[in-house]
Amino acid sequence: MTPEQRLFPPAPTGPGWKRTVPLPSHVRLVWHETEPFPRDIPVAEFYADLAFSAAPGAPPYLVANMVMTQDGEAAVGRKAAGIGTRVDRLTLTRLRVATDAVLTGIGTIAAEDVAASLPEREAARRIAAGRPARLLVVVLASHLLWPSEMLSRRAFTDARFDRIIVTGDRGPDAPETARRVAAHGIDVVRVPVGPDGRPSPPAVLDALGARGIRSIVTEGGPRVLASLLRARLVREYFLTTAPFVLGSTLGLRPLAGEACGPILLSRVSRIEHTFTDPATGIALIEAFDRFRLVYPKASPGARANS
Repeated sequence: MTPEQRLFPPAPTGPGWKRTVPLPSHVRLVWHETEPFPRDIPVAEFYADLAFSAAPGAPPYLVANMVMTQDGEAAVGRKAAGIGTRVDRLTLTRLRVATDAVLTGIGTIAAEDVAASLPEREAARRIAAGRPARLLVVVLASHLLWPSEMLSRRAFTDARFDRIIVTGDRGPDAPETARRVAAHGIDVVRVPVGPDGRPSPPAVLDALGARGIRSIVTEGGPRVLASLLRARLVREYFLTTAPFVLGSTLGLRPLAGEACGPILLSRVSRIEHTFTDPATGIALIEAFDRFRLVYPKASPGARANS
């Protein structure tokens, strides 16, 4: 191994299950707070009955969706897409169907080039629930001082979904970026910034609520999710856990940045997908947990999360 290889080792790659493991006919409900368990459920019913609704006058109902390995890695080669199977992809789709908007950070778009189109059948579910067939992607950014190639990504060019950019009201803008955003016809929403100079999470939700958005799924990245948790805005957390470890010393966790807890996770359900690894022939289990978040009150003398 050369000195350069030791300093910059190749990024790990995932097992490629999204390409090699087919979507199963059933998954296993192993625990639920109200429904009978254990029992098999058709994959067509997996998260198909999700419904989120904000109370009148309240901020949009915010849920989070993340994926990780057993040792807590949220990315393989800087991409979350290398972790889960097609069932994890279905989780992503069903949460997008059940919410009005998808919130993602500009860092995630830079790393993964997020796209948010829906299969025709899933778009029909949105229509049946009274939502537009097309998804709305909300890109959260501290500023518009972006590399010139950023606006060439699918998140900004794919015609199959809509998008807006929410950024701070005091962040720097690159004139070229601002012109290209305008040329793409993308709305830019300015909101107040917090002490860290980033868009204030409550202000972001207020701005989206003013646009008629009543429910949102955030798909990260980790700093975005941590900021939303620190503001105590996330109501539910959907977590996929894959059956492998990476053991990286430079790993990316589902949460990054300043501490946001302790936050309690009250499990709503746990669903498992058992499959055979094509490479080894062994049986593996992918887990899908749905949690309701509980934010304990700060103890006397302690600084409360805000």
